[in-house]
Amino acid sequence: MNETFRAEQDELAIKIARLIRLEREYQMSQEALSERLFCSRASISRLETGHSVRSDYLLAAFAELGLARHFIELIDNLLAAPPAKRARDERQRKLDDLMAPYL
Repeated sequence: MNETFRAEQDELAIKIARLIRLEREYQMSQEALSERLFCSRASISRLETGHSVRSDYLLAAFAELGLARHFIELIDNLLAAPPAKRARDERQRKLDDLMAPYL
C-alpha cells in the first residue's frame, strides 16, 4: 500500500471516528450505543478511536446516530459526477488556485 493511500485512509478513519464520537456524546453513552448496535462497549470505543471495526457496526452507528443520510447524499453527489469529470474539475480547481494571485 503506498504512503499517500495509507495517509488518506488514516485521516478518513480519524475524522469518521471523531464525527461518531461527537454525535454519540451528544445523544447517548457508549454503553447505550453498544446495546442498540448489539455489540460490546469496547467495539464502540474502537470505532470512536479510528481502529478497525466490522463494517456493519460502522453502518449501524451512522444510522443510529442520524448520520446515514449525510453519507447517502455525499455518495449520490459523487455518483452523479463520473470519475473523469471529477478529475477534470480537480485539475481545473488546482489551476485556478495557482493562477488566482495573478488575476
